[in-house]
Amino acid sequence: MDTSYEPFSQEPEYIELNRDFIRSLGLSGRVRLLDLACGTGTLTGLVLSVPGCDTEAIGLDLNRRSLMLAKQDLGLDTAAAGAAPRVTLVEASADRLPVATGWADVVLIGNAIHCLPDLGLFFDEVRRALRPGGRFAFNSSFYAGTFVPGTERFYDEWMKESVRYLRDREAAARQRGDASFRRVRGTMKPAGSRRWHSPDEFSALLQARGFTIATVNQRSVTMTQHSFETVGAFDGLAAVLLSGYPVDAACEALTRSVRPGLLAAGMEQVPRYWLEMAAVRGGGAA
Repeated sequence: MDTSYEPFSQEPEYIELNRDFIRSLGLSGRVRLLDLACGTGTLTGLVLSVPGCDTEAIGLDLNRRSLMLAKQDLGLDTAAAGAAPRVTLVEASADRLPVATGWADVVLIGNAIHCLPDLGLFFDEVRRALRPGGRFAFNSSFYAGTFVPGTERFYDEWMKESVRYLRDREAAARQRGDASFRRVRGTMKPAGSRRWHSPDEFSALLQARGFTIATVNQRSVTMTQHSFETVGAFDGLAAVLLSGYPVDAACEALTRSVRPGLLAAGMEQVPRYWLEMAAVRGGGAA
């Protein structure tokens, strides 16, 4: 099982919604891009493909494996000297950006803003990195309002089936006398322990940091069984949703429990809202 973010990032629904997100920004001309939590480089690749854009990009992520996949997907490891896109990939945190003040024309963060522990400090750092008039934009499927009414039951059933799968595995391991498979509580904060922000709350935080809100959009995306299986296999998500269990087992449980969860909820596909926001950095000192 591939437990990286790569399989989900290649899902047609995921690529199309991000392509529409990038189109909505209307980028053109020379663009210095800072792609935060860049993962496998999906957003950077889409910006590089925008007609009329001369892009210089820096992609940041804490996951070294994702950065290696981004290097491959963006063609940085095979392009001839002088032919590779102007992209630098850096293993770094989004709360301390390794760029000079005012360097960036555009700062993006794709489906990861909900992971940040202190949005106020993060927005301050984004403002420092942007030139006056520069744009900050993000999307997220983890915010207050993401669930389409009537779909909540699927998520409940998916988690129930996943926990049942793991408990069956745990019982089988005990019967074999295998102590290696057991849940260790307290290894990380459980799912739901961090409150999701609403669009209005994001707007208020950004405005308090000197940004002007440009656009707020909620896009409906239909998630298929395969979509949920690929995102369920991602170890970063599995470690949160089923915290304390061995990560490989958690990935397996989430993947194999999608279909039973859909059947229990009486659904074939699940629509979900994705939030998209863009804001403009005001003038004055960073």
